[in-house]
Amino acid sequence: MIMKQNKNRLEIVAAVIVVFVAGALIFAAGSNIYNIANAQGSTSGGGQQQKNVVRDSQTILLEGKTIPSNDYIHLYDSTPYMIINGHIAAKLPCEANTTSPLKILTGQAPNLKPAELEFVKPLSTPGKLCIYHVDIPSKSGEVVTDIAIQNPTANEIKFPPTSTVVIGVNEITPLQSSGGGNMTMSK
Repeated sequence: MIMKQNKNRLEIVAAVIVVFVAGALIFAAGSNIYNIANAQGSTSGGGQQQKNVVRDSQTILLEGKTIPSNDYIHLYDSTPYMIINGHIAAKLPCEANTTSPLKILTGQAPNLKPAELEFVKPLSTPGKLCIYHVDIPSKSGEVVTDIAIQNPTANEIKFPPTSTVVIGVNEITPLQSSGGGNMTMSK
C-alpha cells in the first residue's frame, strides 16, 4: 500500500514537472517571438538599430534555366529590411582559370553591384563548375536588400546540372529609408 502511494506521488510530481517545463518552453518561445516582433523599428539604448535574428535559407536550383545575354534573375529581396548578416554560396559554370562569366549582384534596388566572390578550390572543377562564396554585407556600411545573378556577356548562358545559389540570411534590421525604381546593374 505504501509503495503504491509513493508510486502515485512520483507520477504526480513527474506530471507537474512536465507541465512546468512545457509551460516554460512555451513562454520562452512566445517571448522570443514577441521580442523579435516588437524589435522591428525600435532602437537599443545607444540609439543603434536593434538587430532581428532570423534564419532564412534559400536554395535556388538553376539546372536547365537560361539567362539571356545582358540580363539577370532576381533571387532574393528582404525589403523593407536590410540584411546585416548573411552568406551566399554559388555553384556556377566557370572557365579553366576559375572565373565565372556570371556575376552575383547585391545591394539595394535599383543599385546592385557585383559581389567580390571568393573561389572555393576544394569544391570546384575549373572549366566546368566552381563554388564561390561571399558574406553579406561584404563591406562595412553596405546596404543589401536584393540579390540577383547576372549574365553580363553577349551570349545566352544555360545552367548545367547541379548549378545552384544558396542564400542564408541570419540578421536583418528595418531600413532607415527605402529606395525604389528600376533595377540597374553595374558591370
